[in-house]
Amino acid sequence: MPVFRCIPKAIVLGQQCQMVLHFLTGAGVNLEAFVNNELQVNFFPILRNLQNNGCAYASLSVQQVTDPVQPAQVFSMLGTNGALSGAIAPSFIAGLFSIRTAMPGRHGHGRFYMFGVHQDSISNGVNIALAAYQGAANNIVTRYKVGGTGPIVLGVCPRANPADFKSVSAIIARSVWGVQRRRNIGVGG
Repeated sequence: MPVFRCIPKAIVLGQQCQMVLHFLTGAGVNLEAFVNNELQVNFFPILRNLQNNGCAYASLSVQQVTDPVQPAQVFSMLGTNGALSGAIAPSFIAGLFSIRTAMPGRHGHGRFYMFGVHQDSISNGVNIALAAYQGAANNIVTRYKVGGTGPIVLGVCPRANPADFKSVSAIIARSVWGVQRRRNIGVGG
């Protein structure tokens, strides 16, 4: 079964932000479009409920990274913004979600950083919306675990061997904020 690397891109305060997610799906025709549709309809709305409306999604790159590796297909997400109005946090602040699998140790863990944090979710450097973040994490696990309600599976895999995919068993929303420093912050729109 193929593994797909999915990279949404958004503009937050004029800065380009990205996150990297990996999904496993069954065989089929035009799987990139299938994965894109599933994520845009069911995955990203869960996150957008936590994001400021100043977070403007631009595109979603979907690429099969297991043999046979395919070129990435880029799908538009224009017109898709976060749901919360008011002030937005600086673009480098990110919600931190820790992906856990059944495999113990660091090889069974992953994470993703959610860009577009709403300023009212921050107080003295702490995530005061933690209950909402954990609720979103639980909703993602319910849909994207093995045997979940969704048609694809979220997980983690090493860059050097994406076929060594481990499926999600839990996601832990962290009470401290992450800092996006490696995914195109500072590049601009």
